[in-house]
Amino acid sequence: MAYEKRLRSQNLVHLLQNRESGYTNVGRQLGRMPLLAYERPFYKCITPCLTIDSITIPPVYLRKFTPDGSKLLAFSQDQRSLIIYSYRGLSCAAVGELIRQADVGSGECFSSQDSILKSTIFERLFATKEALSLCQGDYGLYYLHREFSVFLEEGRYVLLAAMTVLRGALPVDDYVRYPDLFDKLDAFSYVFFLVDLELGLVTDRLILPNDSIVIAHNHGISVFGSTVTIMSRLHQCVYVYWVNDGKFHEQETIGPRPRDFIEKATTNFDSLDATTVLPITHIKQRVLSFLYRQIEADSADTTEKLKEFYKNFEFIEHMIMERMQLVNKELILLRYEERPKDTDTMPMAPSPRRLYVFYTITGEEVIGVYPDYSIDLLQIILQFYDQMSNVRSLQTGDAPSLPLHFFLKQNFVDANESVPFVRHAALRFNPSVPVSSQSLSPSPYLRFNEFSYDDRYVSPLERPNPCCAEPIVFRDRSTQSIKFRLHATARRQISPLAPRELCAFIWHPFEPLVLSIQKCMNSYAYHVHLYNHSTVVEQSSA
Repeated sequence: MAYEKRLRSQNLVHLLQNRESGYTNVGRQLGRMPLLAYERPFYKCITPCLTIDSITIPPVYLRKFTPDGSKLLAFSQDQRSLIIYSYRGLSCAAVGELIRQADVGSGECFSSQDSILKSTIFERLFATKEALSLCQGDYGLYYLHREFSVFLEEGRYVLLAAMTVLRGALPVDDYVRYPDLFDKLDAFSYVFFLVDLELGLVTDRLILPNDSIVIAHNHGISVFGSTVTIMSRLHQCVYVYWVNDGKFHEQETIGPRPRDFIEKATTNFDSLDATTVLPITHIKQRVLSFLYRQIEADSADTTEKLKEFYKNFEFIEHMIMERMQLVNKELILLRYEERPKDTDTMPMAPSPRRLYVFYTITGEEVIGVYPDYSIDLLQIILQFYDQMSNVRSLQTGDAPSLPLHFFLKQNFVDANESVPFVRHAALRFNPSVPVSSQSLSPSPYLRFNEFSYDDRYVSPLERPNPCCAEPIVFRDRSTQSIKFRLHATARRQISPLAPRELCAFIWHPFEPLVLSIQKCMNSYAYHVHLYNHSTVVEQSSA
């Protein structure tokens, strides 16, 4: 009894003694444990409990940490250069000395108006390693997208995107090569830079002119291992590339036609006009074939299923590809949505009709089709969401934990729940896939099965949230004791008529360090949240 109680203790001294004595490894297979899995309990007693608000940073746009936490990426204010900062660590003597000199005390938030700590804490934590000018010369008209970055080879390389507006009409042959072309979108020219973070140089560039790709929050790009897929909303296809030794190698284009069809076919562009009827695309043909084969000829409801199939034929024929995810190197998950009609004068409903398609790259086959209310798809997501998130902590091996995913797994784990509840849960959670590549933070402090917090104001998803009027409280889920607070409260009174104030958080992958960025209109405020041994966390929730 005392042994089990000792193992559950969150006392820092007990945790250190357990680690030294090997108590945490008793009964476990060491070969299957992640490298630093034994450090998980330490995150409940070593937390980013001290907030230093309104710090001074260089004139840059902060982006995110590398997967190993050794570097912080940022973009210059003109969005033409990449700035690489080297993270010195919380144990750096300069940081500790600076906090001691500022006489922070035991409070949770340091907000002195005039302090050397605020003006120098950033440069003590981060040292400028490289400043790479990417958009220059032939790329002088391009601007880096500051909401996009994808890491390859565990942080050795980072993929960045720059874009510029195009003028003029699309090439005529695009309408034949891509029969599902969605030309209601504005076309841009894109340049993807592959940057070696160890050597500090650009190893390759990929140019995609006359296209429309959702760059924000990594929506249109997915990565698995060395395979990179890019979804074109304009051409309604997926480009597949392979990265090796810092170079792009084009593999194929998925969507319009079967493999090698374009090279074998001859096309007469002179006969193309507005009345030309182009063939249905390859993937849609596979979807229709899959759905038709699901109808059993001898079934009692065959007639009704055939009616449903023919009723949905027009929707499938005209639906558009909106999201994409590379589940593994052989499997792609596509989300199709209803195509806006040419006669639509009002915007479409906030929740358009959706269809989810699993497609194999090598076999060129559709192996699963699910509507947006599918309970089967919900079960797949609940069982395999850790694999689909495609993000793992390099320290503990854990996948990010989404609050909604945690809630659903806690409330129903089988199909015995009432059908209306499960159907509503499917409509609510199925749109969370496809998962954007590397859009979730693996920070252990965001694991919803360990800490409870208000996910309206902070979540593993790396995107801005509304500012809260009160500090964000993080509680231990097992004991309900308050472990730390993030003091990033709204600077203006929250009201429906006031300008919306947002806050974005940049979490270190494993250390107790968080950078928060508050924005209201064109005004920014920066805060740093870090561990301080002298900080006392008040247990009162007031």
